[in-house]
Amino acid sequence: MQKRHSMTRFNILFIKPHSSVHPQAIDVPLGIMYLSAYAKHVLGDTVNIDFIDLRLARHPRQALSRKLTAFTPDLIGISLLAFDNHFIPGYAAFLKQWAPNASIVIGGPHATYNDRELLEHHREIDFAVRREGEQVFVNLMSALINQTPVSAICGISYMDGDGGFVHTEPAPYIDDLDGLPFPDYEILDLPQYWKNHDEMNGVRAKKRYTHIISSRACPYQCTYCHNIFGKRVRRRSPGHFVAEIQWLYDTYGIREFHIVDDIFNIHRRRMHDILNRIIQSPMRIKIAFPNGVRSDLLEKEDILLLKKAGVYMMTFAIETASDHMQQQIKKNLDLQKAFESINHASNAGMITKGFFMLGFPGETPAEIEQTIAAACGSKLDLAHFFTVTPFPGTELGETARQMYPGLTDSAEFHYWPRDPFYQQATGYNLARTQKMAYLRFYGPRILRTFIKVPRKLPRLVRWWSFAMDVLFRHRADKESRPKGPGFGLKKN
Repeated sequence: MQKRHSMTRFNILFIKPHSSVHPQAIDVPLGIMYLSAYAKHVLGDTVNIDFIDLRLARHPRQALSRKLTAFTPDLIGISLLAFDNHFIPGYAAFLKQWAPNASIVIGGPHATYNDRELLEHHREIDFAVRREGEQVFVNLMSALINQTPVSAICGISYMDGDGGFVHTEPAPYIDDLDGLPFPDYEILDLPQYWKNHDEMNGVRAKKRYTHIISSRACPYQCTYCHNIFGKRVRRRSPGHFVAEIQWLYDTYGIREFHIVDDIFNIHRRRMHDILNRIIQSPMRIKIAFPNGVRSDLLEKEDILLLKKAGVYMMTFAIETASDHMQQQIKKNLDLQKAFESINHASNAGMITKGFFMLGFPGETPAEIEQTIAAACGSKLDLAHFFTVTPFPGTELGETARQMYPGLTDSAEFHYWPRDPFYQQATGYNLARTQKMAYLRFYGPRILRTFIKVPRKLPRLVRWWSFAMDVLFRHRADKESRPKGPGFGLKKN
């Protein structure tokens, strides 16, 4: 429901929730930084923006109450990933208690695909901003500031005065990414993100690093992915992207850049243009790809050019080594080409990491073993073996809901569930299989990997903590568990 505000300067507080994922990665919140930059660009002095990252707070509720008391927001904007689903039930009433006059706006994947549920069950929330947020959020801000109706704004959801749910037409995606201002680093206490904590990449060569993105969307149809940016890839120009790197290099002394595009290498000529601009610049930087690349599109020449530009680590999102499951999840990765790219990167001296997913709906134990064996037999230095979580709003989530009625209601929606979804559905001890996958993978290569990675002491502490968590997370599990409904164990 629309609220009225005075015509004084409009105070906006952005919140990044603390994560239910353990260990939680703490990197700069690019989504919020883009929203802040665009709001300042369009609305100028009309708005006053502040930010709190609860991942950095030892006591989140105390830190948030202090911020709400000191800043007195007119609007609270909350960025929600799927595994932030705990935040609104735990904090909605708290926010309303400490900021009773503030409008509460949620955005991000969790808000996009669960807008109705969140708005109907948590009436403290005023609006959900769906999909890509910059223009939608600013249009909403303008309406609230000017006290004009919000019903014509595309891309939002809210409850009307009669308690009805309103879901406006989707907003168009932003075509001209060069027209967006660089992310707002002024709202951050940037050195806090350079401390010794977990980051998405898992490895860092330089202390001063940041995330950066050169494109939005991915044309592939993988069933496990959210579709918040659409399927038509929109790209920043090479000059604009490298100009941001140069600006961060000069302004903040950043020397390492983690490129988090969904598919940085989709356009080979553009990738080469970016890399050559970096090579020809006076900058000497380190580059990593924590979000992965499309490995079957890479050629050996590409990998050598990436290395020359400063790439020291690449992540390869393989997911499954079963051709059958590649088709089922619609990733359709050329597995032979993908593992050739891993070999080329390893031979070039890069640190290589693989992402693997265990326990897709309909997957057999033999296919799970096929994936683990392929990872263990590869030249990868690092690997993550995720147990599949069928996130709501994805095609995989809908498939799981149809195959295993009722189980999706009790699923743990984060990357490290104690009782994996597949385990609940089939009775197969996937938790133990995941544990053994890590032991099999790292057993013969732990020393080689440790020698290869930079900044060794922080990595050693972190890896030890992670290993203990994996090994003992399921210590109460028995070798044989009571059988579940038995769905999904189909023969190919």
